[in-house]
Amino acid sequence: MPFDLPAHLTALKARLGANGGRRRALIATHDNPDPDSLAAALGLRRLLETNQIEVVIALGGIIGRPENRAMVRELKIELVPFERLDMASFGALALVDSQPGTGNNSLPSDRKCDIVIDHHPVRATTPNDIPWRDIRPEVGATATIVYNYLKESEIPLDKTLSTAFLYALKSETRDLGREAGQEERDAYVELMRQADFERLYAITNPKLGREHFLAVDRALRAAIVWGELLAINLGPLDYPDLVAEVADLMLPYEKARWVLCVGQHKGSVFLSMRTDLKTISAGSLIRRVVGARGAAGGHGMVAGGRLFAEVRDEETLKTVYDDLVAKLLAELKISATPSPLL
Repeated sequence: MPFDLPAHLTALKARLGANGGRRRALIATHDNPDPDSLAAALGLRRLLETNQIEVVIALGGIIGRPENRAMVRELKIELVPFERLDMASFGALALVDSQPGTGNNSLPSDRKCDIVIDHHPVRATTPNDIPWRDIRPEVGATATIVYNYLKESEIPLDKTLSTAFLYALKSETRDLGREAGQEERDAYVELMRQADFERLYAITNPKLGREHFLAVDRALRAAIVWGELLAINLGPLDYPDLVAEVADLMLPYEKARWVLCVGQHKGSVFLSMRTDLKTISAGSLIRRVVGARGAAGGHGMVAGGRLFAEVRDEETLKTVYDDLVAKLLAELKISATPSPLL
């Protein structure tokens, strides 16, 4: 059944009006948000504000990846850290590019979501009774769903929002080469006519800090190859997104069909997985590898996660990393002899 946007907007406004008049909504992304989640949040804010609802976009975690920091800076995206928010002041809570109970967002467990919009597979922790529940695993990006909301509502896009959506699609689908469908292709063409390419260039080509080059150096020295799997223990991370950044960087290695990158930031172990195989779900695979030890998920060729147990020293991290690699090798049925990349 097609998603009935007008009916959901009408119902949301009715609930807000009946809820002590608090016509304020909080939009949350997953922690350490990426371009897809940021663009989806911006687009949903535009939709709700056009319907006379005041909106705040919350930040959980940090913005670490240079391109993501550049996106926030160039597009002047206002994000308020969760610790500075009075949750009781919001009559509605929205979650984009994530789902309740997954462990990768900072929404309080005692508050129910009014809106969940996502393109990842439906999780068992996601309630069926969420009033506005629009989860479409067949779509390549959450930003695509929200972009189509605005298009259906005939809400014009300014250059800022067009640039946000275009960069989200470029980033999430690797310029339409990864998990992009017809909806992404149509949106991409339309957004190309409206985006601010000077700001887009600044986002896609940011200046890189010393930590980036240190991480690349560590990755190249630490990378181990098991047949079609390339695995890396990055050790301590300057920011959590470094595992994803390095995983993306290493996937082009000619013999790699799978990349696993692991590291530790402020006591938490983060991992990121990439594959160039289109017929296997990286999200399902990483959940099997992580099991009950953490929160993990993804879609298609991209996956990531965080372990629950605190890890503060490199020896313990190595033990965790070795176990994750062993489980992944077993899942992939790889028995090759390991060898260093360099």
